[in-house]
Amino acid sequence: MKHSLFICLMSCFVGSVNAQEKPDPYTAVEAFFVAFHARNSVQLKSHFTDKAVIYRTGMQKGEPRMQQTSVQRFITAVSTRPEKPTWEERLGTARVEQHQNLATVWVPFHFYLDGKLLHCGYNSFSLYWNGTAWKILSLVDTATKTCEPLQ
Repeated sequence: MKHSLFICLMSCFVGSVNAQEKPDPYTAVEAFFVAFHARNSVQLKSHFTDKAVIYRTGMQKGEPRMQQTSVQRFITAVSTRPEKPTWEERLGTARVEQHQNLATVWVPFHFYLDGKLLHCGYNSFSLYWNGTAWKILSLVDTATKTCEPLQ
């Protein structure tokens, strides 16, 4: 009985130590945007799992729509774009939820083209802790022209 209790307490302790060693999932989102703004295809690719998906949702002519883009197509579009016009995605205050090796990051954004606000919305990241780093399982965003100030 004492042996079983000791094993249970040790595994709970080891589990909490391992959980504490993981960086905040939001650091992966920040690193993703550093690579995005740098147009760095290698770094961008490193943030995704092999089977990650990207979607844009929104409204078109009053109807809900959803468009899927492959991660490779996204990376190519970002990394091969010309230096001008300049793309900038500014983020608001993120909401992060995490349990074990699964996390979600919900963050408002404003997207600027050469300093002019083009659209805004929310990014929803689903992240997976692979034992070494947080990796993006899915990235879904919305886009609208009706933009509130970022908070």
